[in-house]
Amino acid sequence: MNLRPILSALLRHKVILTLLILVIALSCAVVSNSVFLIALHLQRLHLPAGFDENRLLEIDADNLLASGSAQARAHTREALAALRQIPGVQAVTLSNVAPLDATAFTPGFIALTAKDAESMSGPIADLYGGEGFAQTVGLRLVAGRWLDPASFVDYANVFKPDAAVSPPEALITQALAQRMWPGQNPLGKQFYFRAGHPPTTVVGVVRHLVRSVIFTDGGSDYSVILPMRVWLDDGAYYLIRTDADQRARVLHAAVAALHKLDPHEAIIEQRPLADARTEQLGKDLAMASMLGGLCVALLLVTGLGIVGLSSYWVQQRRRQIGVRRALGATRADILRHFMTENFVLTSLGVALGMALAYGLSMLLMHYYELPRLPWFYFPASALALWATGQFAVLVPALRASAISPATAASG
Repeated sequence: MNLRPILSALLRHKVILTLLILVIALSCAVVSNSVFLIALHLQRLHLPAGFDENRLLEIDADNLLASGSAQARAHTREALAALRQIPGVQAVTLSNVAPLDATAFTPGFIALTAKDAESMSGPIADLYGGEGFAQTVGLRLVAGRWLDPASFVDYANVFKPDAAVSPPEALITQALAQRMWPGQNPLGKQFYFRAGHPPTTVVGVVRHLVRSVIFTDGGSDYSVILPMRVWLDDGAYYLIRTDADQRARVLHAAVAALHKLDPHEAIIEQRPLADARTEQLGKDLAMASMLGGLCVALLLVTGLGIVGLSSYWVQQRRRQIGVRRALGATRADILRHFMTENFVLTSLGVALGMALAYGLSMLLMHYYELPRLPWFYFPASALALWATGQFAVLVPALRASAISPATAASG
């Protein structure tokens, strides 16, 4: 089909044409990025934690023990011993971070050089500590070895303001290892997580360990396990492993045991870690639904705009359509003309929309640290807009193709 008369007809209505192209472009840009955000939110809902959340309990207890006191250390040992004696408890640790608990974020910039550490350049990872943390949580070691018990240092000696101590070794996740040393063996590699501290050596790699806060930056599986002893005065979390069907009983018994040791100890949080994921990510499904509704609404508005414009053009061209029919044009020719005309119009909007989508993606990356919009979302959005346009123009086009030469001549 010759596109010249189609373009000529479109250019006779420049204002309406421009407005509709802008609506299509805006829809393309918003739909592209919205669908990508929906995918990110749904991905977070199913992000592997690296452990069985249904078998782990979290207790966040607060007390008035003096920081660094011998009483705090003695109370920590007594509390852990009491928890281990509860029937059904398989392992217990005291950690500075509780996985999936958004209130327990202990981030660090993982840098390859001391200079990068000073400028805080590098991926953000959660820094986990606690004697027996990896074994209690149930992480899977895929390379190297577990942490050496002799390498453990006190948490406060690493993170207090004037500290210059770094744990000599660490475990990291596969995702972080690939991010830091792509295509290389991470075992034996060194990294920095605090400026002015000595480097730490990677001695083992675990398959997964989710961060406490799951952002949409693509780094939710960036975690480091450091050999740090954690005491109750460090602001710590009890992590208890048990069988899934024992969770309620064990949690109740654990809280009772802690209160027995210290009746004035405040229990800030007590729950299975599966509930922590639900609490943190429960809004993701609602956000995905809202964004999905926005996409549907935009496509609907775009479709209605095309229907309205096409119906107007059919009404304005009734005599012209009748003349073409009298000269031998078939109903299929008229239908094809309007479908092609709409395809050209939609393509102009999609071309502009892809540029807008890219610009919107850059803004989201800059202000919200979101990943770059993958390239395949552009053709997918274009297909959605083309399909919407062709479907929307179908009814007016069929109405146009049904106009007879006699009806058009009488109009």
